[in-house]
Amino acid sequence: MADIKELWAEVRPQITRDLEQAEFIDTKLQEMFAAFDAGEKEKGRKAALAIYNLKVEKLR
Repeated sequence: MADIKELWAEVRPQITRDLEQAEFIDTKLQEMFAAFDAGEKEKGRKAALAIYNLKVEKLR
């Protein structure tokens, strides 16, 4: 999780094309981390899949 947080902190400021999707990713990452910390693996997986389904490679 620390690696994901570090990478997102590095990438997030570079996203200028679609700020709405970047905010969505921010929210889903927070949900994912909170869910995994609380032991709610299924909820965490759903948040991760929501990010994956955005086709984040297009945010460049």
